[in-house]
Amino acid sequence: MTDEEKIIARILDVIPPRSFELTTFLSLFRVRFSEKTETACVTCGDSPELLLNKDFIEAHCQTDEHLFMLVMHELYHVILGHTTLFPRATEVRNLVFDAVINAILCSLFPKPEFTSFFTDYYPSDKMPFALLRPKGKGTPLAAESALKLLYGGSDAGTYHDVYEALLKSGCIKEITILLGGGASGGRALPGDGRAGTPCPPQPLLLGSHDEEKEEISQEMKDLIHKIISKWPSPDRPLQGQDLGAEEREHDFDAEADPTTRLRRGIRRLMRRASMPGKKEVRRRSAREMVCETATFLPDWRDRAHEAREVAFGDALIYNTTTRLQRPSSRDNRLAFVYFDVSGSVAEEVPSVAQTLLPYCRSGLCTVHVFSTVVHPASARDLAARKFSSTGGTDIDCVLQHVLELPPRKRPRAAVVVTDGFTGKPDAALAARFHAAGMRLFVGLVKPDCDYNQETDLSSIADKFIRLY
Repeated sequence: MTDEEKIIARILDVIPPRSFELTTFLSLFRVRFSEKTETACVTCGDSPELLLNKDFIEAHCQTDEHLFMLVMHELYHVILGHTTLFPRATEVRNLVFDAVINAILCSLFPKPEFTSFFTDYYPSDKMPFALLRPKGKGTPLAAESALKLLYGGSDAGTYHDVYEALLKSGCIKEITILLGGGASGGRALPGDGRAGTPCPPQPLLLGSHDEEKEEISQEMKDLIHKIISKWPSPDRPLQGQDLGAEEREHDFDAEADPTTRLRRGIRRLMRRASMPGKKEVRRRSAREMVCETATFLPDWRDRAHEAREVAFGDALIYNTTTRLQRPSSRDNRLAFVYFDVSGSVAEEVPSVAQTLLPYCRSGLCTVHVFSTVVHPASARDLAARKFSSTGGTDIDCVLQHVLELPPRKRPRAAVVVTDGFTGKPDAALAARFHAAGMRLFVGLVKPDCDYNQETDLSSIADKFIRLY
């Protein structure tokens, strides 16, 4: 057995492969030792690799649990880094990004044999390393508020909210001054030594923090989606742009009281989506009606008339049926609405569902809900506010769903109601969508968001309408 095979065996000895799908995940990567990285890193090119520094493994990953946490840290770099949810360009952002990943792993694997990888590697009494591990003995006061955000549970908001809050916190501003706004990299961060005094060796940030130059392929991304959906979910969502967990039914039973502005915004979206184009008119068709009438003249087309006349004699009034054909028009402007029900919009789901309900009942729109999968939503579902969701969000599932419809049944325009955290659409799907002659109108919820909500869908959306 080679050294690389021994590494994989050690990882799989910690968590049963059937429960965590690690066998399939690690089969995507070639595992090998390399001096190109000081700790570990993952490449996502045509031949993806998991690169490990042998000296670092021997020094800091003597237990299988510690090795597992290092590998999981690198895999989360891939999972989160390619959603563009946590942009990284400086050492400060790299530090905060690592702090968020470590907090996620500590929530997924809270046993001491796992969390001790971080508590043993990072000192608890020195900044900024106290942010990269759970609270310990001698934790500086400046780090306590940040650790409360990281390990405080779902009441602190999503992990993206924590990421943004940490960047604005006082302790991070002090670290920014200390680092001097250095560029990104995997080198050691400075300690708290005084100016002019050489700093002792400090722990390295785990993994590679350089800008990803290799774009992950769509095939690998789809396979990662399928595998990650079976992994346990963090204690709070990643702003709904993560890959999601296993699909289940969610009951959004909060009281729904749509505001006037929300109702007006949905009305504007419906008008945009159902507005006829230059060549689009109501289709003409003939509707046949059967009417029964009374007349003094017999219907000579009735073959039973002569027999009745012989048996019963002449009748004063004859009953006859008449078939009439009347021209009718069928409105082909039905709006297709795709409603985001991921974790990041859970608070807005009841109000938006209540607003869409009258349009669905009257037949003016067809409603589908989406997270990383798409499901139809009936008027009964909207009234009960019960929808299936994985908790994550992926706009590609919406584009695939509408493109799989037969050409004659495709809508002229589609409506997406979301908070904007959908991930950027796949270039090939976006090109097919535009080539099909369809348009996309986006209704944005969550007005108090600092993130530019138009970033992810700007390449494909025709119009953004804020619903609040």
